[in-house]
Amino acid sequence: MTGPASTEDRERSRIGTLLHLATTIASAGRTGLLLRTVAEEARVALEGRVLALTEWERARGTLRMVILTGPDGTDAPDGAAAAPRSLSERDRSPRLLGEGGAFVQSGEDPDGDGAVADFLGRHLLSRALVVPVPVEGRTWGEMWVGRRAEDPTFTEQDLEFAVVVAVHVGAGIGHDEHVRRMERLAYTDELTGLANRRAFEDALDVALDRHDAEGMPVAVIVLDVNGLKRVNDSLGHAAGDDLLVEFAAELVATTARDGVLPARLGGDEFCVLVTGWSGPDVAALAEEVCGRADRVLTEGVACGVAATQDLPDLRVTPSRLMRAADAAQYRAKRTGARTPVVLGGAGSPLAGPVEPPERRLFRGRVASDAGRLLDRIAAAIDEASEADRLSRLSAVAATVAEAIDGASWFVSSVEPGTDLVVTRGHGVLRRDPAAGEGFYAPETYPLDDYPATYAAITGSAVVVDVDDPRADPAEVGLLVLAGLAEMVMSGGTDPDGRRWLVEILGDELSASVRPYATVLRAGVALALR
Repeated sequence: MTGPASTEDRERSRIGTLLHLATTIASAGRTGLLLRTVAEEARVALEGRVLALTEWERARGTLRMVILTGPDGTDAPDGAAAAPRSLSERDRSPRLLGEGGAFVQSGEDPDGDGAVADFLGRHLLSRALVVPVPVEGRTWGEMWVGRRAEDPTFTEQDLEFAVVVAVHVGAGIGHDEHVRRMERLAYTDELTGLANRRAFEDALDVALDRHDAEGMPVAVIVLDVNGLKRVNDSLGHAAGDDLLVEFAAELVATTARDGVLPARLGGDEFCVLVTGWSGPDVAALAEEVCGRADRVLTEGVACGVAATQDLPDLRVTPSRLMRAADAAQYRAKRTGARTPVVLGGAGSPLAGPVEPPERRLFRGRVASDAGRLLDRIAAAIDEASEADRLSRLSAVAATVAEAIDGASWFVSSVEPGTDLVVTRGHGVLRRDPAAGEGFYAPETYPLDDYPATYAAITGSAVVVDVDDPRADPAEVGLLVLAGLAEMVMSGGTDPDGRRWLVEILGDELSASVRPYATVLRAGVALALR
């Protein structure tokens, strides 16, 4: 407390305080700090030793202290002071909160409010000024300002000024509540109450930062509600919304565990972020989610799972982890699976290591304008066995891969009358240590599962980039699992009716494969002639 000031000085100081309070509230951004700042400004303006803000919890009939500030910098109550206090009919607070007004209570008042008496005794105060705090037309709670015996007593002018200060404090609390509402709206899906896409993406960013810094495992479970369009078309969108709300409730019940965040990304797409869990535990959780989905969804969900444990660590980004999970979910959708497809997991159609040779030193890129590269391809074809198309196509693949400093290449074929792609030959020029011991690629796979491969094998030149949202998710899944960035592929049919496919795969050390698509297509056609 400072010494006595003249009435004129005090009035000037109080007007300045009100202006400062108004400016602080108007310029405030984040919550929390604002309330502490406003409370401390009010304490100083009212010449109090201690100031407390107590919130009236109407539904419970309790008063809860939320801010406590004093010269020592205290800004939060602790222990018994922080516990909500039930209000009785004998307390003055119910009348104050219901009717407004203000009062002063001394420590010797036997009929005083019990909560205020506790406040006085706890902080060695002799009297407290209690004033209601209005927020947006309702009484939010109370402001208690305490003084000690050696301090001046509260006057009528103090009570009048306290009412004005309480209005400003209420404006600060209203601003705080508004910002919190906006934050909830910004991060909450309006229909289901789950976290929305923005909240999920922010949480995924934080989780992968921890993965990079601490090695914490991160997994995502992508869920697509099957048959929602049919429900919307036959029963109306209200019925479809009810279905999504029911499924969201099941999802919340299943995932209410540490390290798990369920979210609705939009439409019929849901996602679950899982942090700090082992791969088998994540897979078990995904199984449980699918089982709970069958309770409310006639057609269940298509579920895909991807985890940092199954991907090369240095390659994990939010985009790639999500693309990997999307690729697994895409496989579940195409095959009609009612159980999760785990990218890279045991029995996954995307698993199956092929051992590469040892990593070679970075060689630098070979000069590769289209004309010179095509000449080199033609020369390599001439050196290969004229009757052996696999040898000729392998020469094309190896030449293009060398030109772009690619990571690997594959040559595959589809026998006449079948739709099964069979890997005939491959070369691994470089392996990123982050990709682990195995290089992932299926030895055989059905062509129907890979639309982009089908386009390439019938003569088109197709480029797949893991960061391109338009890319085929099935192809992206293979690239992500191998720690690769891009792929260019083309193919054609030989005179015997056998279809061939050549794939060149690049990592982040390779030149972009896109400029070589036309050259690869021409080289494959030349080799098949």
